[in-house]
Amino acid sequence: MEKKRKKILVTSALLYINGLPHLGHLVGCWLPGDIFARFHRTYGNDVKYISGTDDHGTASYISAKNLNMDINDYIKMMNTKMKQIAEKLSISFDIFSGTNTKTHKEVTCDVFNDLNKNGYISEKESKMCYCENDKIALADRFVYGTCPYCGYDKAYGDQCDNCGKTYDLEELKDPKCAFCHQNAVFKNTKHLYIRLDKLQNELKKWIDTKKDVFRPHVYNMAYKWINEGLQPRCITRDIPWGIKVPLEGYEDKVFYVWFDAPIGYISITKELGGEEMVKDRWQNKDCEIYNFIGKDNIDFHAVFFPCIELGSKKYQLAENVVGFNFLNFEGQKFSKSNKVGIFCESLLNSDIDIDTLRAYLLSIFPENKDSDFSYEGFKLNTNAELVGKYGNFFNRTLNMINKNFAGELQIDFENIKNTLDENDKEMIDAIENCPNEIANLFSKTEFRAAYKEIMRFASIGNTYLEKTAPWSLIKNGDLENAKKVLYLCLNMAKALAIVASPIMPTKTKEIWEQLGFSGSPDAQDNWQEASKINISKTHKIGTPKPLFMRLDDEIIERYKNELRPQ
Repeated sequence: MEKKRKKILVTSALLYINGLPHLGHLVGCWLPGDIFARFHRTYGNDVKYISGTDDHGTASYISAKNLNMDINDYIKMMNTKMKQIAEKLSISFDIFSGTNTKTHKEVTCDVFNDLNKNGYISEKESKMCYCENDKIALADRFVYGTCPYCGYDKAYGDQCDNCGKTYDLEELKDPKCAFCHQNAVFKNTKHLYIRLDKLQNELKKWIDTKKDVFRPHVYNMAYKWINEGLQPRCITRDIPWGIKVPLEGYEDKVFYVWFDAPIGYISITKELGGEEMVKDRWQNKDCEIYNFIGKDNIDFHAVFFPCIELGSKKYQLAENVVGFNFLNFEGQKFSKSNKVGIFCESLLNSDIDIDTLRAYLLSIFPENKDSDFSYEGFKLNTNAELVGKYGNFFNRTLNMINKNFAGELQIDFENIKNTLDENDKEMIDAIENCPNEIANLFSKTEFRAAYKEIMRFASIGNTYLEKTAPWSLIKNGDLENAKKVLYLCLNMAKALAIVASPIMPTKTKEIWEQLGFSGSPDAQDNWQEASKINISKTHKIGTPKPLFMRLDDEIIERYKNELRPQ
């Protein structure tokens, strides 16, 4: 990848405040966003990484009510827990905030006023399902009743799980509120709509430019909306909790959570750096914006939010909407009630190595199709890849230098450049070229391929050690050739620490110390050092220590018990 300092804004989906994340959420937005941001920082780019919580809507209101908590106290409690989880998982947000802030209210109202001024807001009367007891309007998923086709009495508002039929909410018989189970009623009410139909042509032009940028399923999902024809979409709700609509006659309504949540990216950016940062990241054509999201958020980021931005005529659209598919757990969907999956809160008090977990999760990122977490896969990746390939190369290299040369080789490239054989030249070629290939893959958000390339890079080093056998050279008294081999291995070890630092930030810092370097492998602009064979004559390594713990069945069983949903 050609070296050029860029401005980059990375966003990870704002998670609903009413539930703590599981590993599926982690691989869908937090972890890929973090790895991408860490890579670009190390490469030398000017990166800001933001996220937070989606605080409005019916679910958060009811969750707080069920706990007999003030909604603001509930949001603060849940947001704090999510920050603790992010810290445990080494997620490097520049800011983690939410949509329950004064700044967010102001930015959302400004965006609405721009849309209204620009002619993209209309009014329409519609019928809504309403709970008199909770005093809230009920979306389809918060209503149940009797199916109009088969008579099943636990059918959802728009679909019956018993017979599979779909229908309009008004066709549901005996509708009830899913929260309090009291009868729901239908009411006529006026609502505001964003005219997506008037923005379709502009949206299509943008999507057309992303055919070779978006992943196929993201592009196809966005184009499906275009092909079906965008329709006006409701942006207001009759519930007590949310951002009040700043329009006469609508003072008792709030913005629909789907509308205000993505605007949170802009308001959180403003919270981080004021109006100047909004201009620098959202109103600057030289800034690239990357949205990292799960499958269920693709529509909102590839269709609805871009329409909001286009209609406001103020904000830059994303360079890439990086949408992932679903992660399952041992062949099943994540479910706290059914005790399926790993929910991230359980990791807070676990001694599981977070970097080995991050590495395994990256290796199964659901980039183009759904994927599956398994404890057996976690064990295999740790033992075969991290212990057997990556860690093994460092362990062999550093221990031989420490044991046989007191940690100092006392040579540099000038001393060996005239004695290189074919094996040495292959090693040099790998050091000079593999980091660039890995950078290309990270920059294209091809994370699984980048991980495979890192492990291939480590394998080249292990193969070189086998071919050259420096232990035999030492035994036979050929110390100069042994030093040459270990010098090249030491430079590769430096490179491997740098290129793996976005994935394993803690372990690579430990490696960096063992290698005897100051600072950190993920320091700004450090990526270019990975391709250089430039360790000095006077360099002395630190004390080698094992990097990764091999996982056996007993440890895996302990993790299963510790991390099982309660």
